[in-house]
Amino acid sequence: MATRFFTASGDATRNPLPAIAIMAFAVVAGLIALLMSTGTSLGIPYPYLLPWLLVLAVVMAVPLVILKRRGKFTLADPIVFATLSYWYPAFVLGGLSLAAGFSHPYFLAFVQDPQINYPYTVLILILGYVGLAAGYFLPLGRHIGAFFERHLPKADYDPNFYAIPGSVLLFLGIANTALAIGLGLIGFQRASEIGTFDGLIFLTTLFWLEASFVLWFVIFSRPKFNSGSAILLVLLGATALSKALYAGNRGSVIQIFIVIALAYKLSGRKFQLKQTVFAGVVLTIALLLGTIYGTTFRNVKGDESTSNFGSYSGNIMETLDKIGSDAQFSTLNSGFNTFAERIDLVSSLAVVVSNYEQLAPYEESYGLDHNILKDLSSFMVPRVLWPDKPVASEPHQYSDLYFNYSENSFGITPMGDLIRNYGPIGVPIGMLIIGFLLRVLYRTFVEDQPVILWRAAIYFMILTSVSYESFYASIIPYGVKVGTTAFVGALMLAFFARALGAKNRTAVQ
Repeated sequence: MATRFFTASGDATRNPLPAIAIMAFAVVAGLIALLMSTGTSLGIPYPYLLPWLLVLAVVMAVPLVILKRRGKFTLADPIVFATLSYWYPAFVLGGLSLAAGFSHPYFLAFVQDPQINYPYTVLILILGYVGLAAGYFLPLGRHIGAFFERHLPKADYDPNFYAIPGSVLLFLGIANTALAIGLGLIGFQRASEIGTFDGLIFLTTLFWLEASFVLWFVIFSRPKFNSGSAILLVLLGATALSKALYAGNRGSVIQIFIVIALAYKLSGRKFQLKQTVFAGVVLTIALLLGTIYGTTFRNVKGDESTSNFGSYSGNIMETLDKIGSDAQFSTLNSGFNTFAERIDLVSSLAVVVSNYEQLAPYEESYGLDHNILKDLSSFMVPRVLWPDKPVASEPHQYSDLYFNYSENSFGITPMGDLIRNYGPIGVPIGMLIIGFLLRVLYRTFVEDQPVILWRAAIYFMILTSVSYESFYASIIPYGVKVGTTAFVGALMLAFFARALGAKNRTAVQ
C-alpha cells in the first residue's frame, strides 16, 4: 500500500519544475540586465528598482537549487511552495509590474522618496526571505519534526475509504459556510461586531476546504479514472465554482488551483512537462478570471456591509450579468490592469517602510501598537471566555492609518508588520521563526515518510493558512486555530474510514 505514495527524499529526478523555475529566473535576470546595460529607462518609471529585483530573484533561486541537488525538490515542500506560489509572483513579478508602470495604485503618492524607499523595500524583502530560508534549513527543525512524527498514530487506510466521509465533511463545511455568509462572517462583507461564537463558526467553514483536498487526493490516488471518480469530480467542480462565486474576491480561484495541485502532488503523482504546462495555462486563466470577477463583484456590491443570503446571491447574479454584458476588450483590459496591481505587493509594503517611523506615535490611538505581542499573548484565550477580547491586528484600522482609506484591506506582509514592531532587525529574526516552524510541520506530517491521507490533510491546511500578505501577528494564532480544526476534521475522517475498512474486511471474509 505504501508503495503508491512518494517520499520526499525520493521525488522524481526528472521533475521539470526546477528547470522551469530556474528558466523563469533566468528570463527575468536577462531582461533586467539588458535594460540596465542599454543605459536607458525605455519608458520604465522606476528603472533603479530592476537590479534590486534581480538580486531578490537570485536569492529566491538558491533554496530551490539546493533542494534540487539534494533530490528533495517538490511543490509540497514549504519553502518551494512559498517561493513559487507567493514570493516570486507577488514580489519579483509584482515588483516588475511596479517598475514598468503597469501597477500604479493611488497610494504610490504616500511613498516619500521612491529612489530610496523602493530599493530599501526590496532589501527588506531579501532579509525576510533569507530569514525564512535560514529557519527552514536549520537542522533543529528537522530533528524536532522527526520526534513528533515518531509519536503520531501510524493508522493508515486506503484512500477509497475516505470518499464517503470526505463527502459528508464537505457538505458539513458547505452548511457552515452558508450560515457564515448569512451572518456576514465571510465573503465581501464585514459584521458590525464580533460575536462570541463567530470565530468557531468561521473555523468550521474550513471543513469545506479540508474535504475538498481529501476528495481530490482520493481521485488522484486511484490508478484509473472510474465512475466513482467522475461523481466526485462533478461534486468538487460544482462546489468549487459556488465557493468561488460566494467568496467575492480575486483569490478564491487560486485557492482552488492550490488545492488541486497539492492533492495531485501529495497523492504520489508527478508533475511531468505536459502536466506542468497545462497547470501553468490553467493558473494564468484562473488569475485573470478571478481578478475580473472579484473586482466586478466588489464594484456591484459597493461596500462591505452585511447582507442576508438572498441579497448576497443577488449580487452574484448581477455580477455575472455585468461581466457578460461588458465589451470583451473592455473587460479583459480592466482585468489586466487590476491583475497588474493585485500581484504587486512591493508598492503597499513600500508605503509601510516609508512611513512606519513617522506614524509610530499614532498607532496606539488606532489600536495597532505592539500588535504582534498582543495577538500572540492573547490568541489562546477563546472569545467565549473573553467576549471583549481586542483584535490588535485590525486590517481596516491599519488601512485607515497608512493608506487613508479604511474601506479596503491593503497588503501589509509579515515583513511590514515586523519592521513596524521591531525595526529592520526584526524582519530576518521573525521570518526565521516562521521558516523553522514550517520545517517542523513538514517533517512531522510529510517529509521522509509514506504520505498518509489524514496527515497530509492536516499539513495542507496549516501550510495554506500561512499568509505572506497579511500581518505577521496572525500567522501563528491562525495556524494553530486552523490546525486544530483540521485535526478535528481528520479525526472524523479517520474514524469513518476505519469503520468502512473494517466493514469491507468483514464482507470479504
